[in-house]
Amino acid sequence: MDTCPLRWIWLALVFCHFTEGDIVYRSLFYRMPELRMPSLPMKTLSNTTVEECAKSCAQETSIDCQSFDVDNVLQTCRLHNHSHEDRNLPLVVSQSTDHYRTYFERLFNHLPNHILTFDHKRQISDVSVEQCARRCVMEMTFRCLGFDYEVTLRKCWLTDLSPSGSHGLIPRVDVDYYERQSNGPLEYFLNFGYGSLRQLEGERIYHKTVVGVSLVACAHLCLAENTFRCTSFDYEYNDKSCHMSMYIAANVYGLVTSRADDKSVVHYEFIDRFLRRFYPTPYSAVQGHNDRTITAVTPSACARKCLEETNFICRSFDYQVNEGTCLLSTKSGSDVGGLVSQGTSQVHHFEMKPHLDCGGLRESETGDVASPNWPRNYAHNLNCTWTIRVPKFKIIRLQFTHLILANETNENCSPNSDRLLIVDKANQVTCLKSNTREFISQSNDIRLIFLTNGRGDAPGFKLQYKTDWACGGYYSEPYGEFSSPGWPSKYPPSQNCTWFIEAPPGVKIFLTFENVNLEEDIKRPCHSSFDFIEVYETHGNSTFLCGKNDRFTFNSTESKLYVQFTSDSRVEKSGFHAFYTFVYDTLNSNSTTLQTGSTPTDLYGVLNVTSWLEFLKTDEENNSDSEMNSHENEKYIHYIDVHLQPTMETPIENPNFTLQTERLPEIFRIERDLHLVIAIIAISFTVILTVLMGVIVLTCRHLRRSTFKEQKAPVYLFPDEESSMYEKDNNLNGETEKRRDSDYESQPSLADVSFINPTYDGSSQQLLLPSCTSIPSAVND
Repeated sequence: MDTCPLRWIWLALVFCHFTEGDIVYRSLFYRMPELRMPSLPMKTLSNTTVEECAKSCAQETSIDCQSFDVDNVLQTCRLHNHSHEDRNLPLVVSQSTDHYRTYFERLFNHLPNHILTFDHKRQISDVSVEQCARRCVMEMTFRCLGFDYEVTLRKCWLTDLSPSGSHGLIPRVDVDYYERQSNGPLEYFLNFGYGSLRQLEGERIYHKTVVGVSLVACAHLCLAENTFRCTSFDYEYNDKSCHMSMYIAANVYGLVTSRADDKSVVHYEFIDRFLRRFYPTPYSAVQGHNDRTITAVTPSACARKCLEETNFICRSFDYQVNEGTCLLSTKSGSDVGGLVSQGTSQVHHFEMKPHLDCGGLRESETGDVASPNWPRNYAHNLNCTWTIRVPKFKIIRLQFTHLILANETNENCSPNSDRLLIVDKANQVTCLKSNTREFISQSNDIRLIFLTNGRGDAPGFKLQYKTDWACGGYYSEPYGEFSSPGWPSKYPPSQNCTWFIEAPPGVKIFLTFENVNLEEDIKRPCHSSFDFIEVYETHGNSTFLCGKNDRFTFNSTESKLYVQFTSDSRVEKSGFHAFYTFVYDTLNSNSTTLQTGSTPTDLYGVLNVTSWLEFLKTDEENNSDSEMNSHENEKYIHYIDVHLQPTMETPIENPNFTLQTERLPEIFRIERDLHLVIAIIAISFTVILTVLMGVIVLTCRHLRRSTFKEQKAPVYLFPDEESSMYEKDNNLNGETEKRRDSDYESQPSLADVSFINPTYDGSSQQLLLPSCTSIPSAVND
């Protein structure tokens, strides 16, 4: 058979399912360390990387490349037209060689104990699941959308149907259905097969029903729903009805799967950003290999716990629906000889997807980075560079969940060991050791460089990063800003931070504090308070700030200014945010030229503030204005730069510039009675509040008399504390979930998501779903 068309199909598949990048081909192969094929290769490539070898195998047209070996010492690649599943060619041990087999199985969603149809296009006998998946992908006579696989008989049944184009899934023991992953609205949902949400007496489980729509349209409607948060839906094939709900199976004691009339109903649940990091396999488990048990959590919270686990490397988890139990594990199905089928018992398995990036740019304020192939061992001879760039004046805090490197020696940054380097401010290089937990940068732009050799491997590293405000620092630019660490969240205890601002000689500093909120002792002055800010110059008295203050300004008399923040070990508040600007106070009256060695970028903070300049005459000029002519009157003009935020306009390229000024009329001071204004505002507010309270009381009385007695809230519901935190976290990342192709940027810390039995009261938890504008149009099948 001519393999050229097959290669082009393979390439088309690659670019349909993966983003173009330096690791796109390697993602189609599964690494089997320290093993090799015993047969002679069909083709050998020299001086290549794993990615280049994977690309060569994928694009090879002269042979049917099914696997390849990589010699990590010689850096050679050997292509084979056999796989490890050939019974006459078992793999042999080789310390310096890794074997890579195809991994087409990951392109399909696995649903055990289900069959899609009895009308198949092709039957293939005595093949594995991987071989069946490969045949489906490479099929040329029809468009293969999935297959049914008989586990015991090793039979593969290819089909051109999908759940949206069939009459529903049929329960069948010892037969598994593999659905080709789609790119439409259904990719946001997990197919749990036949069954429906359990109906509870007196409760409304479905919140909207639409009849006469396709399965794809039902998924689209759930994503676009804005009257409630649609987190799941049941689709009935008989009347093409879509039943949408804000509940998931875990909220209603699981799915109903025992009645015969439910066989035409399938259940789908929304996959949030945490669950998207895992390959799901419903009704399966890795029994007897659980390393940690967490009770009363949602599937999403269980996924997050696995991602953030620090005591061991979590590679998968099982979730028991009826009790909301999460079972974390270091093993996956391939480690224990396969998953154990749970029949109709509602226990589902989730295996973590490998990280694929070998370098890249991160510009979000939160995110994560991991070594290639995490949570499995990384490959040999890697040279990966990640750049993390966050807003100016901030720093980057790296928190490692794991850092395990191979071949470490006592010599720091030895080329004989695998290394993780961090290049910070002024090209300062830090070489991290295994088990490092935290690293705090000194700038807003760092590089992570991961280097491996050909002698050994290890799991690598997994980290989460977030932006923060530095505890102290040196500032010499015309404009800058700083905050207490953690702002606008609470600052840590026992802080002692000092910021040093240095302007050019003769230039003053205008400092502004906003949103000051510190712990204070009302019985003692500021300098003796629990937490306080001290502002002082080289020569002069100190100014203290404590308690709560919306705005505070300070004008320096020198060109150097110090700001010190001190907190005790108890009671933390949100802290403060401050910004400063330089004040140039000697300009010529008619045309004044500023000579500076700064770059054009450094000058834009002064040049773009014409509308903010306040021109004032000296006291001597005011006293003798009537006696002096206009030319003599313009001796000195002072200006104060009160620009609060620099505008990003095109900077002036010539640093020697002339600022033209005009004679301004007299400035009259208008005295206002602030006390009277405050009193009027207070009285108005009191009247409005009184009227509003009266309206609320009357409305409540009316509703009490006219409404029936409320029934207890159902099922769903998680406690207020947990629900609000979960909801807040989803709100922060909702925009990311709206785009199918966005990477998982951020993972701020989150408390446990608790789970309450449906018969008790609780508060409704809601998930942010992608809007309909980000989902492809649904087309009726």
